[in-house]
Amino acid sequence: MKSRMVQFYVQSDEVPLIMAAISNEVIPRFEQQPHFLGLTVLKSDAEPRSEMVATSYWDDGLEGSELESQRFVDEVIRVTGRNPSRKVFDVLYAQVRDSSGTLSTE
Repeated sequence: MKSRMVQFYVQSDEVPLIMAAISNEVIPRFEQQPHFLGLTVLKSDAEPRSEMVATSYWDDGLEGSELESQRFVDEVIRVTGRNPSRKVFDVLYAQVRDSSGTLSTE
């Protein structure tokens, strides 16, 4: 499993705009990609400028996700005026429970 991380800083009033872009634009496009597994979005408690980290998970196949990831970065730049940092990671271990309580590890 691969993970692509985008890290950036936002003002408190920008968070709803970023989350709307993620919900309405990023997730639907990522879901159309054959190797997409999921996405997490985290925000620090710092005010008034919070750090946000969006991490997408892929069953390898990152080369097909590059265009959509760049569109996400472009949207962050449009909303915040700041250029986010991007990194790709190999996921060595992940553990998640589904809604029925079944544990999944990678």
